[in-house]
Amino acid sequence: MRCARHPKVETALSCGRCDTPICPDCAVSAPVGMRCPACASQRSSPLYQVRPERFVLAAVAGIAAGTAAGFVLQFIGFFILFVAPLIGGLLGEVVLRATGRKRGPRLEFLAGASVIVGAGLSVVLSGNYGVFFNPFQLVFFLLAVGLTTAAAVGKIRYL
Repeated sequence: MRCARHPKVETALSCGRCDTPICPDCAVSAPVGMRCPACASQRSSPLYQVRPERFVLAAVAGIAAGTAAGFVLQFIGFFILFVAPLIGGLLGEVVLRATGRKRGPRLEFLAGASVIVGAGLSVVLSGNYGVFFNPFQLVFFLLAVGLTTAAAVGKIRYL
């Protein structure tokens, strides 16, 4: 046999997927054997490919849900430590459903950013700037935002 890319080179090696003859210079080592360069090209999984319009939809839905969650995080008080992870899981689910159950680092970032931006928007919309001046409220609010963010990111990462 002759290599498909180098016709002057004789070879006994062929691609494990498409059976194209390949020489040692063309061969790419893969977990399941040798592949030709075309079969070995690293295409990302469809699970991580999000269409732009779905990404924008997820951003809008995430920020809207994050704002609603921010209102809850401001006014529950001590019990927020128990409720924040549940709220974060719901926010992660909103982002997942808006993207068609896609995952990946960009969506993890989007979920976390949605919680943080939404929490900030909820403070601005409610006019409850006292959260920032009362140290006790500020600590609980920031802790709740952190727990909610971690839970939202974790929902997408460890589905």
